[in-house]
Amino acid sequence: MEDEIKKGERLNAIVDAVCYWLGYQFKIGRDQLIHEASLRYPIADTITSNGIDIRRIVLEQLHPIFKSKKIDLVIFDETVKEPETEKDDTNLREVYEFKLAKSETSIEHKEEHQRVFDDIVRLAYYHFWRNKDCYFIMCGKYEDFKTYFVGQKSAITEDDNKLKVPVRHIETTQKTAIEWKPDGIYKDWFGFKIGEEKKIVFNKTDNENWGLRPFQTSYIIRDTKNHSYADTFKVKSKCLAITPSGLENIKTHAAGIWKIEAIKKGKALAPHF
Repeated sequence: MEDEIKKGERLNAIVDAVCYWLGYQFKIGRDQLIHEASLRYPIADTITSNGIDIRRIVLEQLHPIFKSKKIDLVIFDETVKEPETEKDDTNLREVYEFKLAKSETSIEHKEEHQRVFDDIVRLAYYHFWRNKDCYFIMCGKYEDFKTYFVGQKSAITEDDNKLKVPVRHIETTQKTAIEWKPDGIYKDWFGFKIGEEKKIVFNKTDNENWGLRPFQTSYIIRDTKNHSYADTFKVKSKCLAITPSGLENIKTHAAGIWKIEAIKKGKALAPHF
C-alpha cells in the first residue's frame, strides 16, 4: 500500500503536471481545444510515473452507484486483473473528478455552479456509501482559477474592446508563498491552504431549482434497496495540493486537489453556510 507521504508527493506532482500540460497547450495555440476529458491523459501519465501501474488506471469508468453516469478517472488495487471490464468496485481505491475554471464557473446557481456541486456531492456520496478515497481537481488559466474559482478580486482593464485581467508583477525570488484570498461562491466549499478543511450542510429545501434537489433528480441510484437519499447531506473538503498564489508572472496556469468526504452521523460539523 502507498503511504501518505508518497500519496502527497503524487498529488503535488499531478498539480504541477496539469499546469505544465495546460501551459504547453496554451503556448502552442491549442488552448481552445482543451476540455475536461483531455485532462485525464496528463493526470494518468503522472500517476503512472509515481509508481502506479498503468493497468490499475481506468479513464471514464461507468459509475457503480449512479445510472448512466461516468467517473473521470479511477485507480484499482493490484488484485484486479482487468480493471477496464471490472464491474465490482470492492477493490477500487481512488476516484477523481476534474473541472476547468472559466467565467461561467463563478456565476451563482447557474449551470457550471451546479456542475461543480454535482462533482463534489457525487464524490461525497461515493465516500458515504462505499468509503472510497475521492478527489476533486480544479484547474485552468492562472487568472481564471484566481478570479472565477478562488474569487480573488482583480482589477479589470479594457484592451481592444476585450476585458482582460492584468498580471500583478512580483519578485521571483520570494521564498514565502502569498496566501490565496478566497471571496467567491466557493469560499465556503473549499479551503485554499494545504490542510485546510471546509464543512458544509446541503439541504434539499435551500433552493428548488439548484443544488441538492436537481442533483437527486438527475442522479438515479442503481441499488435503491441499500442506498437512498435524504433531504440533508453533509460534506467535507480538504485541500491537499494547490498552486501557490502570487505567481501570475511565473505560471500560466493553476490547479488544486481536494479530498472529498461525507460527514456521517456523530461527526462534528460546522454550522450551515
